[in-house]
Amino acid sequence: MVSEEPASNESPIRVTTMSSSSDQNPNFNLNTQPPSAAEKPIIALNIIAQINEKLTPSTFPQWCAQFEALLIGYDLLDYAEGTLRCPTSAGTAADELRKIHWIRQDKLILSALLASTASSITPLIATAKTSHEALKKLNNLYASRSRTRAMQLKEELTLIQRGNRSITEYFHAVKALADEIAIIDHPISDDDLTLYVLNGLGPDFREIAAPIRARESSLAFEELHDLLIGHEAYLRRLEAATQHLVASANFTKTKQSAQGGNSSWSSKRNDPSRGPRGSSPGHGAQRDGRRSNANSGRPNNSNRRYHHKRNRSGNPHICAQCVKK
Repeated sequence: MVSEEPASNESPIRVTTMSSSSDQNPNFNLNTQPPSAAEKPIIALNIIAQINEKLTPSTFPQWCAQFEALLIGYDLLDYAEGTLRCPTSAGTAADELRKIHWIRQDKLILSALLASTASSITPLIATAKTSHEALKKLNNLYASRSRTRAMQLKEELTLIQRGNRSITEYFHAVKALADEIAIIDHPISDDDLTLYVLNGLGPDFREIAAPIRARESSLAFEELHDLLIGHEAYLRRLEAATQHLVASANFTKTKQSAQGGNSSWSSKRNDPSRGPRGSSPGHGAQRDGRRSNANSGRPNNSNRRYHHKRNRSGNPHICAQCVKK
């Protein structure tokens, strides 16, 4: 009579490697059952190295995105969301181990939450017993503010203008607004983003904005950036060429004016009908106010002789010219 031994339901994975002889092969006995929760290692989060900024009332969307990504990476999101609840102890040793394991892991997540918040926010969640409770309080405190912030960002995105900024700076501003809206609310489509960009470009980009609006297919944000960068370079070359033409025209005009003035002055100097240098045209007046002999034909005052006449009393009359002499 052959006795049968009952097979064990929880046999560990055992790998036995035999010698390399030809008549012996290694035997593998594998356990296909998944490991229990108590067998998973407990993970401690290094918040200082893994999250670059602490939670503040104005940075809740960014902080929430970073913390959620961290929990997903370590497969701990179920603790914070509340889908993996603390197991109840049925009095067995295995149940007690699973409960202790859950409590220890959840407390480490709660500690990471407290360490990643600013000093003004930490007291608001200090009384929470689980990570799910703490995260729920944070959502109640700042989720409504995030919606208000999302509406404000959408308004800024609608009214944004390029102004004196370059295309690269303008795109960075638009992208920052769009990314923050995507974190708080939902991502913005490429068509809407293209429309916001084109509305704020200004009249200089009217030539390229019209064909972009008329496209049948959507244009990716990166493709739109490349197109506008090329058009901006074209406008700069056109402006440089225009300035060069204006400068050349002004130089030519100034040179012609200078040459015309020199020729006019030279013709006036060589004009025989004009008097000596410094005299008025058509008159031969000298600097002392007396007339020139060449123009009037009369003797100069300096050469004129004055005869003294006698007055009625018989005394010689003295003229003004003689007195001056």
